[in-house]
Amino acid sequence: MNHAAATVLFKMKGTATLGMDYTLSANGQITIPAGQASVSVTLHSVVDPDHKPEVAKMSLRKGTGYKRDVIKKAVVQITP
Repeated sequence: MNHAAATVLFKMKGTATLGMDYTLSANGQITIPAGQASVSVTLHSVVDPDHKPEVAKMSLRKGTGYKRDVIKKAVVQITP
C-alpha cells in the first residue's frame, strides 16, 4: 500500500486541564507519514500531589484523507 500522508484532527476534554494537569506531544492534530498506518501521541502527567484524580479524554475529529474507526476516543485517568 502506498497511502499519502494524512493529518488527523483530535480534541481533548475531561476534568484534567492541558498545561496544568498534563502535556501532550501534539496539540489538536498529528500527521501520519505516507506509507505508515499510525503514529503516537504521548501524554505526560504533571505532578501535583494536591489534586484529586482527573480524566483526560481524546476524541478523533472528522477530517479529510482518513476515516475514523469504531473506537474514536481514548480515556486516561491522572492520579497524584
